[in-house]
Formats: sequence, C-alpha cells, structure tokens
Amino acid sequence: MTIARDSLIRLGAARADAFGDTLPAPTLVARLEGLRSEALGAFEAMDVPTRRLERWKGTSLAALEAMDFARIGPGSDADALASETDADLLFVDGRLATPTATRADLDEGVRVLGLAEAASEIPELLDRHLARLGEPKGDSLLALQTALFEDVAVVALSRGARATRPIRIRSLVTGKAGDAASASFPRLLVVADRESEATILLESETRGAAPGLTVLASELYVGGGARIEQIEIQDGSPERIHVTNTQARLEQGGRFDSHVLSLGQGLVRSELAVALSAPGAETRMRGFFLGHGESHVDHFTTVDHEAPHCSSDEEYRGVLADASKGVFRGRVIVRPDAQKTDARQSNPNLLLSDRATIDTKPQLEIYADDVRASHGSTIGQLDPDALFFLRSRGIDERLARLVLTRAFAHAIVDAISEPALRQTIGQRVDETLARLEERGEGSE
Repeated sequence: MTIARDSLIRLGAARADAFGDTLPAPTLVARLEGLRSEALGAFEAMDVPTRRLERWKGTSLAALEAMDFARIGPGSDADALASETDADLLFVDGRLATPTATRADLDEGVRVLGLAEAASEIPELLDRHLARLGEPKGDSLLALQTALFEDVAVVALSRGARATRPIRIRSLVTGKAGDAASASFPRLLVVADRESEATILLESETRGAAPGLTVLASELYVGGGARIEQIEIQDGSPERIHVTNTQARLEQGGRFDSHVLSLGQGLVRSELAVALSAPGAETRMRGFFLGHGESHVDHFTTVDHEAPHCSSDEEYRGVLADASKGVFRGRVIVRPDAQKTDARQSNPNLLLSDRATIDTKPQLEIYADDVRASHGSTIGQLDPDALFFLRSRGIDERLARLVLTRAFAHAIVDAISEPALRQTIGQRVDETLARLEERGEGSE
C-alpha cells in the first residue's frame, strides 16, 4: 500500500454518489456511479503502477507513491481563473468552469457541452459512449481517473457536420509551492458521426507550482468517413505529474490525426491507443517531446489494425537536454484478418547533453501475411558539419544550435493542418527551445 493510494481512496469514497446531485438522467447516473465504485475498487487492488509492469519499465512513479493528497478538484485560486474566456470549455482543477460553449460561435451540427448539459440534451449518446473505451480493470491510473472524474467536455458532431474553426478546450491546474498535493481528473469525449469533421485543441498547463497529479482521459469515436484532428499540448511544472490516456476507435473510412506536444517539466506520461476497426480507416500520429532540467517524458502508443485495408503513419521526435530522460514505446499490432495493412513507425531523437538519455523501443506484432510495415528509431546529436556551416556564416553557436533544433522539431509541427494553429504552436515551440538555449541547458 502507498500513501497516494490511501489518500486518494479516502477522498474518492466521499464522492462515490456525487453524480446523483448534478445529472438529470437517472439511468446514466446509475451506470456512472456503478462504474465509479467498480473502478475505485480496481485501483485499490492494483495501486500505483510500478516498474515491475512491462508497460511501466521505463518510468518510476515513486514520487507519486509518496504523495499525500489533500484535495480533488478546485483550490482557492480556481475562482480567479473561471473568468478566462479564450476557450470553448475550460477545466480548472478538473471541473468545468464553463458548462457549455457559446452556441452562436459554433457551426450547425456541432455541440460542445459539459457533462450536466450533455446528460440533459443527449443522454443516449453519453450512455452509449462515455467510459466505454479502455479497460480500467487492467490499468490502475485509468481506473483512478474513471473513479474520480468530476466533469466531461463533450464534443458531439452530427452527421455531415463540419467545424470551420478549431474547438479549443483548456485544462488548468492550480497550487503554490509548499501546498499539499492535489489531484485533477479532466475528461474528454468526442463522438463524430459519419462524414463529420473537426479540429480539437486540447491544452493542459499549470498555474503556479501545483504539486500533485493530473490524469486526463480522452475517448474519441470517429464514424465512417469522419475526420478528427486533435492537437494536445502539455506544459506543466516540475512539481506536477501529468498522465494522459487517449483512446480512439475508427470506423470505415474514418481518419484520426493526432499531434502530441510535451513542452513542460516534471514527469509526463502520454498514452495513445488507436483501433482501426473497419476497412479504409487511417491514422496519422505525430509527437514532439522536449526534456530539460530533470524532467522525465514517457510516450506509450498502440495502433491496433483490426481490419484490412487500413493505414497508420506514426512519427514521434524527442529533444533531450540536461539530465532529462525520454521514453518511447510504440506498439503496432496487425491482426490475422488485417490484410493489405500499411503501417509505418519512426522515433528519431536528439540528445543535447551527455547526461540526457532516451529509452526507445518501437515494436511490430504482425499476424497477417499481406502487409507493408516498417519501424525504426535513431539517437544522435546535432550534426557537427551543419553547425560548422552555420558558424562559418557568422552565426554564433547558440543560435546555430537553435536553428538546427528548431528544424528538427518543426518536422512535427508542420504536420498540423490548420494554418493558424500551426503558426501559433510553432511559435510556442520556438520560444521554448530559445529559452532552453538562453539558459545554456542544451549544451555542455
């Protein structure tokens, strides 16, 4: 037993029937409260994951085990953030500060709702899809999230609906250095009916040190011919442990483009699982992770080719400086019936310091015989010839390093289809890399 387990179970037990006070759909409430009780029991039995588990061999959660949690949900600073209006939906410490997006700003057939509003307007959709992907009994942190989430951002797209602007969802966590640990459990549900289309920007950041744990779970159902692009940005403090669990399921001809950018500090674990469940489904998965200080960034991905004639193209790039550590585990499964599969996976990494490390393991599991598949990983440093070329043109060493590192990162950023987002996120990456070079963290 760990300190974290005991304190979280104690806090969770006091919230076991909280949905009954807020949701107007009795059938949904009964299912969620039963699910919450079952998931809390599963977490109690499994406890915090350890490196004895294969999927956690590269990452230690000893810091989480020692945390004594004092609260779940909003702290004393939450009210001051609730008025921020630069997002369609805003989570503050895991609870939505805005219950619904401004409908006048949304296109026809596009709904962006909080849990209570969705339970009132589309209870059947919630009952059919919410907390249906993933298996909490085999994943203790997903079980914890399922047991303790307070609210859900729901994006529902009707058949043929098209969001002509990005849907922006933000998750802020609050707290000061020296505060007791807090826990936050925001959740996202996206249901895209046939031939619909949307781009979703999901941003997570800390305000203040905010010691504690955030576990963000996302479920995405991509209908036949639908297209969803999701950009996820994590920018946290060294004191915060940030875990994401994203599950996507694609129907015939559906497409899911994922971009995950980890720019913060502390311990970050990002899990992404995509199931290609019908012919013609395709996914493009792009990731960029930046390690600095003593941060630890772990990406664990799974692509499951369940059906024939599907494609996946995955590339995650890491830049690691100082004494940071990166972990990449990429798993591609091709089932026996998934003939005519096209699967690619790549993980190139740059080490900017002799103390930085990367633990990488791309993996193919192929059970079909008519398949095109490739995977690989590289670990290197900045090209000395390219550095010499830039310096010979009068560019100082730090700027030359920044130019090359920026080019490496922008191979991922440039895959974002929305031009305005691509530019904004590119600038954000550039600023983060520039701060790294200004502090001299990248070179030794």
